[in-house]
Amino acid sequence: MDRVQPVEVMPIAVMPLRETVGLVGSIAANESAELRPEMPGVINSIHFDEGATVKKGDLLAKLDTRELEAQLAEATASFLLAQQNLERNQSLLADQAVSKLEVDAAVAEHARLKAAIDLLNVKLAKSSIIAPFDGVTGARSLSIGDFVTSQSVITTVDDLSRLKVEMQVPERYLPNLKPGGTFTLRAATSAAGEDVTGEVYFVSPRIDENTRSTLVKGYVKQPPPHLKPGMFANITLVLRVVEDALVVPETAILSSTRGTVLIVPTEKDGALVAQFVPVKTGLRVPGFVQVSPVGPPIKVGDKIVSSGVGGLILFPGVKLKPVDPVVKPGPPVATDRKLE
Repeated sequence: MDRVQPVEVMPIAVMPLRETVGLVGSIAANESAELRPEMPGVINSIHFDEGATVKKGDLLAKLDTRELEAQLAEATASFLLAQQNLERNQSLLADQAVSKLEVDAAVAEHARLKAAIDLLNVKLAKSSIIAPFDGVTGARSLSIGDFVTSQSVITTVDDLSRLKVEMQVPERYLPNLKPGGTFTLRAATSAAGEDVTGEVYFVSPRIDENTRSTLVKGYVKQPPPHLKPGMFANITLVLRVVEDALVVPETAILSSTRGTVLIVPTEKDGALVAQFVPVKTGLRVPGFVQVSPVGPPIKVGDKIVSSGVGGLILFPGVKLKPVDPVVKPGPPVATDRKLE
């Protein structure tokens, strides 16, 4: 009497699969600036509150400009006199009452004083410290009356409309890195289910020769309030996605000297017998693995031996008796149970 081997069977399924890698990254503001005066002086007024939202061009602080204003008034008076002299000399030149050399000197003096006025106006503009972009101000480290130089930090402005995320990705994943890829992140302050999605916008063209990794940057648009610049975050970076992948349980894969095969119950002479179908494996998720045929075709819905292929007595042509799986493959069921 021929031996009949009971086997658990399941159909080949199709599902989207993602290849991911877990990383640790850091969070930064979209833009961040330390505001320093471009010229030395005494702080005359401060026009912002710490932690306030500001718009590009808002006045944040102003230096004492009385000396500059006096210099500008003096230069303006001299310029008006030079302009009158220039007009007078040009009129006298027509009557040949002055030389061309005197007219050229008047032109040069007129231009010099105009440049001096322009320079003073630039200095007056630099006396106002303004917001370089929309953002949130940081702590104020100086007060009215403090003398400041170009090294003095008055405050910071951070653009938090979106956040940048930086991560180092091992070089072996480089073929699957490209702008437009997606990732999720979770910070220490994140609550359960608060994973945030971001998009890759930069992949460095260089590999760090010390770490053998490449710098990847991404944006998180409309970030939740609990994410702050400077935080570390656990990142799940999506390397590639296969939308319609043929998948089988991991326990259905048999690796042998002949390669990787699936065992397909096939009808022959009125009985189901084992047919070994060679396949190539691809992406994996908990409980399932992607397969693609390298010989006889397989398709969605085809029944395969789903478990025990390494422990049962199976060989091509052995008669099979299909039974339903005792335990279906897949990731563990979520639970809030805690180990004591």
